[in-house]
Amino acid sequence: MAQPTLLSIAKADLITANHNVTSDNKFIKHQAAYLTQQSVEKTLKYLISLNGKNCWGHDIRKLVIVARQLDIYVPDLIVEKADVITSWEANARYYPTKIIRRDVIRKVIREVHKWHKGLANKGIR
Repeated sequence: MAQPTLLSIAKADLITANHNVTSDNKFIKHQAAYLTQQSVEKTLKYLISLNGKNCWGHDIRKLVIVARQLDIYVPDLIVEKADVITSWEANARYYPTKIIRRDVIRKVIREVHKWHKGLANKGIR
């Protein structure tokens, strides 16, 4: 059974990430990366759950594989950057010396926002 609030939480994560990505504080920028990763993860898990499956874990690449097996649309940028996005889950929180590029975070945020709008246009909310 689908978790009807998971996509709403993913959207809230993305809004907060978009706000934080502009910060000059490196740690707040890192939180933007983490929340972007969480938004991607929750969006994929929500869409997968609509197809009667549940997935665990934070690996975006693995979630993309499951989604594609179910003919779920995943934006090309998410597929291409899956490993980078996955790394934000831990690097942003536990390894503050890692470099996480703001332009990449912004690019992913824009792509996920477009993805969410496309889902809403299809009645998936």
